[in-house]
Amino acid sequence: MNVIGIGNGGIGGYTVHHLDRLIELKQIKNMNFTFYDDDKVELKNILYQNFTTKDIDSYKSDALSYRYFNINFNIKRLDYNDLKQCDLVILCADNNKIRHEAYRNWIDNRIPFIDSRANGRAIGIFSSDTKNYEQTLSSDTKSSSCQNPFQIERKEIEYGNVVIASILAQIILNYSRSNKLPVDLQLML
Repeated sequence: MNVIGIGNGGIGGYTVHHLDRLIELKQIKNMNFTFYDDDKVELKNILYQNFTTKDIDSYKSDALSYRYFNINFNIKRLDYNDLKQCDLVILCADNNKIRHEAYRNWIDNRIPFIDSRANGRAIGIFSSDTKNYEQTLSSDTKSSSCQNPFQIERKEIEYGNVVIASILAQIILNYSRSNKLPVDLQLML
């Protein structure tokens, strides 16, 4: 099964950590993961993403590829046409446009997706099995951080992105065993 992951930042960077370990322990089998991100590591990312100061100015995909050998990484921003080339899409991006495209890909091609989100302490997971998924989509196609911007300015963080990455890894593990997705999960911690 070919799995595309989109986003190596606040959620994706921790998700690949968990997936790499699960693959190493032979808990996830028959799934090939490629995570995509064309962003570079910035100083502000060190606060809440799975990077160190040595990674600053590196592409996020490159920085993670040096630590996680069971996952493939690519420096590329994906679009609708790229999503047709897999069996499952994992959304870890702070990008509403790619959410719309993953949903359209589900409607057109029946390729399932898992959409993980964090906004400070508010976290959620939706999937192609979520009823009325389109109602969870913002019409705003701008990117938004998994942290509250006012908190980043004060150098405060929330840990919702790390929590949702762990939950997402468990959902992917479940999916690898049963091919079933959750309907949705929303929490305010």
